[in-house]
Amino acid sequence: MTIYEDIDRLRREVEEKAALLKAMESEHYDVNGIWKFSTEGDCEGRSKKELGTYEGNLFDGIRLYNRSSYYSLTCERVGYLSPTNKSPAKKKAHFQVRDNAIRKDNNQEIIKQLLPSVPDGCALSKSNYYGCIALEWEE
Repeated sequence: MTIYEDIDRLRREVEEKAALLKAMESEHYDVNGIWKFSTEGDCEGRSKKELGTYEGNLFDGIRLYNRSSYYSLTCERVGYLSPTNKSPAKKKAHFQVRDNAIRKDNNQEIIKQLLPSVPDGCALSKSNYYGCIALEWEE
């Protein structure tokens, strides 16, 4: 077998695999991926304004960039997420609560008062910032 025959055989294999991949993706569409968002730059639609790139669920990206859109959003997939490689990202927000019903000087008391109202999947903890507590969650 010559090198050119090997190249032709390899091209056919790649084309077959590409066709199989396209068929599988159309049957089982995954809205998770890396998405690039843009909108019209002016009222006549002659220019385009790049809004940013979002990694995750398409609909979450739409909600994120909705306020920045002019008439409509354009969502372009620029990459795929591998479900085996992606571990949930841990997020943490440090905050203060200013309310007459909550004592400001004792973070443990603040956590104790707020704990019954914390949404599922979230946790409260001490913060390393002065006068703050932390809300932790995974995305």
